[in-house]
Amino acid sequence: MAVVEQKDCRQPLLMEQASNWLMVKIRENKVPILASAIFGALAYGFAFTNKLVNHDEVFCLFSKGATVTSGRWGLGALDSLFPNYSMPWLYGIFSIALITAAICLVIRIFDIQSKLLQVLTAGSILVFPSLIGTFGYMFTSSSYALSFFLAALAVWFLQRPHKLFALPALACMVLSLSIYQSYIAVAASLLMLVLIQRLLQGENAAAVIGKGVFFVAFLIASLGLYWIGTKAVLRITDTQFSEYASDSIAFTLSSIPSGIGLAYSSFFRFLAEGYCGLIPTLLSRLLHFLFIAATIVLLLIRCARQKMGAGSCLLLFLLIALLPLAINCMYLITTADSIHTLVLYGFVAVYLLGITAADTCLPSAGLVQRAALDAVACAMAVIVLLNTYLANEAYLNLYLRYENAYAFYTTLLADIRMTPGFDEDTKLALAGYWQEPDFYSEKFEVLDQLTGVDGFTANSYSGERFLEYYLGAKIPFASETEIAAIQNTPEYEAMAVYPYYGSIAVIDDILVVKLS
Repeated sequence: MAVVEQKDCRQPLLMEQASNWLMVKIRENKVPILASAIFGALAYGFAFTNKLVNHDEVFCLFSKGATVTSGRWGLGALDSLFPNYSMPWLYGIFSIALITAAICLVIRIFDIQSKLLQVLTAGSILVFPSLIGTFGYMFTSSSYALSFFLAALAVWFLQRPHKLFALPALACMVLSLSIYQSYIAVAASLLMLVLIQRLLQGENAAAVIGKGVFFVAFLIASLGLYWIGTKAVLRITDTQFSEYASDSIAFTLSSIPSGIGLAYSSFFRFLAEGYCGLIPTLLSRLLHFLFIAATIVLLLIRCARQKMGAGSCLLLFLLIALLPLAINCMYLITTADSIHTLVLYGFVAVYLLGITAADTCLPSAGLVQRAALDAVACAMAVIVLLNTYLANEAYLNLYLRYENAYAFYTTLLADIRMTPGFDEDTKLALAGYWQEPDFYSEKFEVLDQLTGVDGFTANSYSGERFLEYYLGAKIPFASETEIAAIQNTPEYEAMAVYPYYGSIAVIDDILVVKLS
């Protein structure tokens, strides 16, 4: 008797379907995913397995900092997805996963075929000083990584053939801005690269100009909808911008020319001086010049191979000239002193320009083209290596500063408990400035302009919370006004400097420690 084979009519659960879809995508993107996992472990493994702190990280150990009052209402809305606990292992892994997903989107957007160049794409984005600094603020790291992913996803949607895809792109961009406003520069720089690639692929200049106008309108619409949403949230929550946020906004029509000037001058300072810590060492700066020179050679070769007309060539180099403005477009809407390393993640577009130019020039033919391709690949590989070293130097600095601060407060706590007059109502005043060991300025000079890795010092503004969270001692700190008044007293002048005898005294019912 024949056995009738029965078909499985069971409908897979939604989670099963999602898992199957995810496994397919992982297999399709296995090279950048594996590369990202390796680069992430090498650069950030120490930060994910140790509780490293800077001043804000201590203060926001159980929060995400300012949200609605800084215009980051989307950041506050993520409390259910990313709870208000600064958890380095989980948030570190989540962040790497989200940035990796963005890398896979970027590879799809620019159709990077070379496996080596996919690896270098992963390294150039994942091991970049902006992300190194972001992990100094672990309490928002996963949220900012989501914002970065949404910015890349918006650009991916805009590459879809149907115009209706602009709607989800707009939603993604507004959500990205609501978490961290500066990633508008990531989207702007990626969109500029899209226009450059379209020209290199032979699209006519008029069509590219039309697409560029559409992209500019998209970015302006995103900012407009974000601003409307921000005003609505402020009204609903009956709050207003913090002084820091309101002072950072600097957009007016008359400020645009000066903003453009700052955008370009800052870009060249990145390359020449290591400004904002993006290219902190001389070797790295030399490699960047080599990388850019080789990229220009490849673009010229591509133009010749494509037999581009004079108009298309002129438009191509105009778009390349506008790339620094896209990268630094935050200078158009914010004050210069609010620009720092974390805001400048769009600089990775420089690397992507070289990588995409190299990918379109493969397979190579000719000595000059081969030399330019090798220069791009080798320079990018060494830059990624140097940034990996930079990440580990930054986290070693954070670790040492934490250890120094912990030792300081442990000893100080023992000293003040033995001081006559110390009781449960006593306030503590750390007056003066903590004199850190000389080796910080000597050994970690490369970190001077890198935001987020300056570390926690003994008299940081979050010292009271450090004492409570890390040593379990809840002692109220005196206000800045009270400390200023104490410093004008003759009793304070007569005190020695801590840790020497006579450096701790009770003045006006406040226990004073003279640091300098």
